[in-house]
Amino acid sequence: MVLLLGGCGGRRQPHPDQFRYPIGVFIQARQNDFWQAVETGLRRRLNTANVELTIRYFSEGERERVAKEMAEGNWRAVALCAPPSDWATNTIQQVMSNGIPLICLATDVPDSVRMGFVGTYYYDAGRKAGAWYARRVARGVVVVITGHPVPRASSEFWEGFRHGLLFNRRVRARLVSLTDSRQAWQAFQRVRRDPAVQGIFLMGGEAARQVLDNWGNRPLPERLGIFSWRKEMEQLYLRGWCDLLIVEQPEQIGERLGNMLRDSSAGRGKFQQVFVPYKRWAR
Repeated sequence: MVLLLGGCGGRRQPHPDQFRYPIGVFIQARQNDFWQAVETGLRRRLNTANVELTIRYFSEGERERVAKEMAEGNWRAVALCAPPSDWATNTIQQVMSNGIPLICLATDVPDSVRMGFVGTYYYDAGRKAGAWYARRVARGVVVVITGHPVPRASSEFWEGFRHGLLFNRRVRARLVSLTDSRQAWQAFQRVRRDPAVQGIFLMGGEAARQVLDNWGNRPLPERLGIFSWRKEMEQLYLRGWCDLLIVEQPEQIGERLGNMLRDSSAGRGKFQQVFVPYKRWAR
């Protein structure tokens, strides 16, 4: 007697989800051209048919909903940009304990169990800017006007700037932190009226653009420094619009993040801490 088992003769098919890679990126910030550049680099690296990329921007009031979506979603890997806090640490712990690799984007949470970090080394950029002013200014005050969309970017830059300025104890630093970069022009005007101010540094592409757009064709003050993510600033530096320029590269941040998420989603991830290089020009 021959017993035919119909189920054994068919070819085994992979599970339909086996080659799907849902990847989530969660950013506590408002969208602007910085994040658009990050997205451009990210999509360039994850532009394959089997990757399903979801990008969410959220506010502080939406954090609990976002934490649930990150921890309970069917993700192969996720990235998070949020200020270091108990919420961020606990969310990362929950996501990782559910078997979902998580990478910190732009802002690190060093006390957490994240799989890695990719972003700009804002402290190092600030330290080099402060050291430049320490050499160029004999005495007086240097003002840093900050307005950057990455959480903690301004505070990390400011900490490095103060440390770099210690090379000249006769120069003091003053911080003007903006909650809205559209206030940069008014802050700049107030600062320039102070005779003790011997240098101004604009930290953030939006803050710098506000000042330059309003300044017009008048000669800019000496020892003006700019930190930006906008490539057109390179030409402005060459035309003499500032004496110190630092340009970060958000598209490369997105590309490196894409590589790390792709490796992690395929089970090839290992802990990485990546600082994407910035460009620097100084007279």
